[in-house]
Amino acid sequence: MRITRKNSGFTIVELLIVVVVIGILAAIVTVAYTGVTTRANDAKRDSDMNTYYKAITAAQQSSSKNLRSITGSSYSAGYCISATNNTSATEPKDLAKSHVCWTRYYDNLIKIGAVTGIDLTSLREGDARGNPYVLDENEGEGGNCAATDRMYYFTGSGVAIAQFRALPQSGDCS
Repeated sequence: MRITRKNSGFTIVELLIVVVVIGILAAIVTVAYTGVTTRANDAKRDSDMNTYYKAITAAQQSSSKNLRSITGSSYSAGYCISATNNTSATEPKDLAKSHVCWTRYYDNLIKIGAVTGIDLTSLREGDARGNPYVLDENEGEGGNCAATDRMYYFTGSGVAIAQFRALPQSGDCS
C-alpha cells in the first residue's frame, strides 16, 4: 500500500514571499500618494493665491487706490509672523480664529471682495495646511511710493513664509 500526501497549504517560505511583496507594493503606493497630495496642495495654494492676486489688482484698478488704502492696514502679514503680534511664534493654523492674524485676514478678504464684487469666501480657510495667505501692504507706507506690496504664504516650517508675488504699483500713493 502506497501512502500519498496531499498538499493542503502553502509553505512558510511561500507565505513570507507573499508578505514581502505586499509590503513592497504598499511602500510604493504610500510614496506615490504622498507625492500626489503634496503636488495637489501646492496647486491649490497657487490657484488660491492667483485668485487673491486677481481680486487685489481688480480692487486697485476699480478704486484707483493702493492696497494699503483699500485694506486700511500697512502690514497685515505682521499680525501673523512678528513676535510682537504672534507671541507664541507658531504657524497661524495653530492660532485661534479670533487672533488678530485671522481677523485681519478675514477683514482683508471682505474689503477686497466688496470693492471688486468678487466672492473670496473660498479663501477663508486658507491653504491646504490651514494657514492664511498674508499681505504686506507697503506701497505708500511712510510716504514711500516705491515700496512694493507683497503676497506671502506659510511654508510649514514654523513662522517662515515664502514670497509668492509682488503686487503691481497702483496709480494712487496716498
